[in-house]
Amino acid sequence: MTDWTRAEIEAQGPTTVVPVLADILDVDKDTIYAAIRRDDWTMTRVLRLGRCIKIPTRDIVAYLYGSAEVSPAVPTPCQHDTSMQVEAHQSQSQCGCTPAVSGVVHQLRGA
Repeated sequence: MTDWTRAEIEAQGPTTVVPVLADILDVDKDTIYAAIRRDDWTMTRVLRLGRCIKIPTRDIVAYLYGSAEVSPAVPTPCQHDTSMQVEAHQSQSQCGCTPAVSGVVHQLRGA
């Protein structure tokens, strides 16, 4: 059995794979794959990318440590009016906030 710390789980990035999840939970990976195939897996969300299955690490942390302690996977929108560090009229480039990502997808040249 491997004792995983919260930091080690979060260091996996936004998602992880079933074998790592199985190691974290100390169960056989085939047990998890079978539960996912039967649609019995409810502990975390399951992200299917073709044949590849990814598990959000945020869900694992929420299950093991409680949802109140989970930090957001994506930065929240700039909240100038509630921040004491920046003035409300400052732009995002001045305060250091990450601007919201556009929902527009552009095709790559030659694709």
